[in-house]
Amino acid sequence: MIRARRAAMSTWPQAGRLRGHRSRGFTLLELLVVMVIAGIVISLVAVNAAPNERGRVLDDGQRIARLFELAQEEAQLRARPIAWEADTVGWRFLQATPAGWAPLAGDVFAPTKWRLQLDGVAVTEGGRGNGGARLVFGRELIEDPQHVVLVRGGIRVDVASDGAGRYFASTP
Repeated sequence: MIRARRAAMSTWPQAGRLRGHRSRGFTLLELLVVMVIAGIVISLVAVNAAPNERGRVLDDGQRIARLFELAQEEAQLRARPIAWEADTVGWRFLQATPAGWAPLAGDVFAPTKWRLQLDGVAVTEGGRGNGGARLVFGRELIEDPQHVVLVRGGIRVDVASDGAGRYFASTP
């Protein structure tokens, strides 16, 4: 009878645990570590998902710097001037036609709004103001240096060319 009881006890589910086998599942410590790591990752994503105003204005400046390089190349390929116009809400590209300036509607050159509305946009070519926010890209490879200033509150972003078709965005 005693042998039968010992044999029956060894088949119980708890018998395996007493002999050094671990039960399946996570410990409380493991769950806490995972929750801390998840919290850190979520906080980093939240901070990067909502950049500050300076970052947004600088992103717009870098974007138009690349678009200016493309517009310069496009003007050379088409052998026709391309202009960029901007105001505090957004910008657009125009091409010279016999009838005057016509808007470009391509994917890259389509009219676009600033990520944040600006307080002002100023354009200077060759160190002198042109009286408006229009920048003209000609057919020549080397032109006078051009300069665009984007302003929002106390944030200022300068987009300048070196005269050889390369543009750079920076904050002073």
